[in-house]
Amino acid sequence: MNSEVAVPPGEPICFGCHAPLHGNMARFGEIAVAAQALFAEVNAAGGVHGHRIVLIIGDDGYDPAETPAVVERLLVGYDVFGFLMCVGTPPHLTVIDRLTAENIPDLAVVTGASSMADAPRPNMCVANVPYHSNGRALGQHVRALARVGTITYDTAFGRDWVAGFTAGLGRAPTRSRWLGPDEAIEPAVEAMQADGMEAVLAVVRPEQEAAAILHGQRRGFRPRWLVGFVDGLTAMLGAAGEGVIGSHWLHMAEGAGSPAIAAHRELMARRAPEVEVTGTSVGGQALAELTVELLRRAGPCPTRARLLAALDGLDGRWRSPLMRVSPRKDPRRPVIFDAVALLRLTAAGWVAIEE
Repeated sequence: MNSEVAVPPGEPICFGCHAPLHGNMARFGEIAVAAQALFAEVNAAGGVHGHRIVLIIGDDGYDPAETPAVVERLLVGYDVFGFLMCVGTPPHLTVIDRLTAENIPDLAVVTGASSMADAPRPNMCVANVPYHSNGRALGQHVRALARVGTITYDTAFGRDWVAGFTAGLGRAPTRSRWLGPDEAIEPAVEAMQADGMEAVLAVVRPEQEAAAILHGQRRGFRPRWLVGFVDGLTAMLGAAGEGVIGSHWLHMAEGAGSPAIAAHRELMARRAPEVEVTGTSVGGQALAELTVELLRRAGPCPTRARLLAALDGLDGRWRSPLMRVSPRKDPRRPVIFDAVALLRLTAAGWVAIEE
């Protein structure tokens, strides 16, 4: 299928996705399952311009060695219209150049890495706010504090976050601790306490973030904690999480008072009861709603070119009720969310900070 071939009237519009459905990263694959749930609702109501939307998930287990074969099967076996919500930086880097060279729509790639978000790719957009932008917002929040530390991984992911945090802070952090993938976080927390940190940015797996905060509290160390991953911390920390600061472009699943989150829970119970309601599932529905809006703008019998023109036309005036930030296509980069809402963890869940 080339860029100008139209989908015939009444025919389904088929997207492909590589995502982990098994292994220790499988929870991230649920973003695509949640999208399928939203598409099932849309299809039951007649689809978009009479077209059903189909999302076929190829399980690559988050293994870059498997991803090219998964994508090849989707392209050859299903002649997909485009790709949607492909999960992860390392897997997607193995196929990104091919999709770009053939101008195949590559929408809402689940990453915020600079290796994806900074290069101009007219066929693509990333789903996440760039890690650098997230870090910058959190750095600005604690700019007035004198002693600020960071704990994250010694990877491109961690360096993206700390570079943004440094930019927002306006100076280098007082102390940075770089962790290996399986390194315990407790010694890093103890080092932050010994150095008298007033605020600490922890960008590690959610369970490690929770372990860091709880370990600090047991030692009487209560800095202003800033975290990179907000999903699930309410349940992990309980009352101990009061005052933790995070950031996101979505309303979080813990927001019990949100009508949009309540409706999302009902959708998941109806269409995907096996999926736990988390920020991942919320993101899947929100990005599926964005896809529906782009297809609506692309018109009946869309082409790949018209879909990408609709992507370029995102100007911040449309927003899913599940989003805190409106998508706006950056004309220079494959970025649609470059701002975040700062959030504070309370007994009622995450609430927005007005600054």
